[in-house]
Amino acid sequence: MKKATKRVISVLLAITLLFTGSTFASANDAAAADNSGIMFVTNIINGLLNAVFKGFGSLFPNDAPTVEEYYAGESENFYEGTDTFLDEPAESAKWKLGFGKASMVPENLKNGSKQYYTGGYFTQKINGVYDDQGANAVAMTDSSGRGTVVMVAIDGIGVNNDDIRSIRARAEEKLLAKGVFNDIVAININATHCHTVIDTQGFGLELIGKVFQNLFSFLPFIEKTRSINPEFHALMIEGASDAIVQAYMNMEPGELYYFETVGIGRSEKNGTYPDDEYGYLVNKRYNTEAYQNFIACFKFVPDNADSAPTVLANVGGHPTTISRETKLLSADYPHYTEVKINDAGMNFMFIQGAQSPISVNDGAVETKEVIDRVNAEIAADPASEDYRRPKTLGYEFARLILEAEKNAVKVEPVINVKMAEVTVPLEYGLLELGVAADMLGTTIVRDASAPAKFSVISEVGYLEIGTDIVMLTVPGELVPELVYGNVVDKTQAYLGTDWELDCTAQLLDEDKTVLVMGLCNDALGYIVPDNDYAPFIADSLWNTDAGEKLWGPAHRHYEEMLSTGSKAGSTIIGALNKLVNEVK
Repeated sequence: MKKATKRVISVLLAITLLFTGSTFASANDAAAADNSGIMFVTNIINGLLNAVFKGFGSLFPNDAPTVEEYYAGESENFYEGTDTFLDEPAESAKWKLGFGKASMVPENLKNGSKQYYTGGYFTQKINGVYDDQGANAVAMTDSSGRGTVVMVAIDGIGVNNDDIRSIRARAEEKLLAKGVFNDIVAININATHCHTVIDTQGFGLELIGKVFQNLFSFLPFIEKTRSINPEFHALMIEGASDAIVQAYMNMEPGELYYFETVGIGRSEKNGTYPDDEYGYLVNKRYNTEAYQNFIACFKFVPDNADSAPTVLANVGGHPTTISRETKLLSADYPHYTEVKINDAGMNFMFIQGAQSPISVNDGAVETKEVIDRVNAEIAADPASEDYRRPKTLGYEFARLILEAEKNAVKVEPVINVKMAEVTVPLEYGLLELGVAADMLGTTIVRDASAPAKFSVISEVGYLEIGTDIVMLTVPGELVPELVYGNVVDKTQAYLGTDWELDCTAQLLDEDKTVLVMGLCNDALGYIVPDNDYAPFIADSLWNTDAGEKLWGPAHRHYEEMLSTGSKAGSTIIGALNKLVNEVK
């Protein structure tokens, strides 16, 4: 009884203190801004919501280590990258690359005997399968003796860091069971961000019941649980690790090439690239041109003519072309890009980029051969009408990739990798509640300096492929301007201030091609500029799309609903910038 009373009192005190502190601090901060009245009211209401999050979150038993304890120990299943960096190929340099693939679809979904929640739509379930959900992997080395680098793409909305580390550990176990003592120095696992596949994080409706289960896990007869479906969770770990093992075992010598498609970012409203040929990408949050407006491609051609080449394609764009009401599993347009590349006799892996505000516009596809193929498939199977959009965009992206192959240039056999752990502070909100409940698969620490007294241990990375291509790994949905520049300034940012850090690409030589692997090694939600971070409630209170003050046209703040907090942008970019400065 005493414990229960203390908990109730702690909740009431938390609400009182946070409401008071948040209100007055926010009011003072907002006073200098042109929209101080809007910010003042928003922060009062947001303070009340945060107090509820804080009070509820404080009830969960949690034995996470402190941030100091975590870094005093040895990080498990974390790879630091190559010990040294090379500026030119080693004397023995030769590309070797292997491809692996595994499905992660449960048999009881295939036969319709069980339903699963999809990713990102909370209440939506699927009860059958239209195409596939799986993991593709590539293992590659420059034969310099410095190790092998693995990249993985999982069909899913995101994969949290604990699960990333479990996949790595399982892959190591499987290789050892084969008697293989591997030389892997990095395993970077990227989520494609498909929504209409089985939820890979645990954001389905059953999360609510499991929150309460974890709340009472201090009782001896109640076990703490994860919110992700346990049957699928096991399949995901096994499937992704299988793909890694296959890729490693399949490595063979060959040549690596790089090429880019024509521009695909034209938009009359947002993110205009006037020289682009196709309007397939739209920046829905900012009127700026600082995002990747082409598909960046690597092609590996084995020396053995009987082996299939492998294509890796990187672009940032949300795979949300399928109605959320769908009842069948589909991996969206990346799957159909793969289908067409496979038809051309090549393996394929889609690498999601910096896509926080980037939507795709399949309605702009007018290519006759693509439209005719899709029409023929739907005529043969009228029930596939619901998948017209992902097929159209996927086939079109494949066409652009195959067309651009003629521009491929050879990449010198050099791969340098440096990875770093980063401590991302948590603020009160939905992600903080999931972390406090210890059910999302995050690697967490108790951190007195963080607003919510918890931080997340995550990862960032710097990869050089060849001598002039850089790929940055980012643990969430990144606003691309934070890497490429042209971040929203004080005339339009919510807080009325400027972005204070260098944008990462600006620290690199101008002749470097800079790519981003988003949602890599973690899924920390949206990563937006600190100066344009608003409480997500702002979108409900004010018409921010039509804002005439510090919101420019089409500025929206719903992204902040799923974010670690207002310092995510500076924390992640600060860590990336540190990596760049260390390797320059």
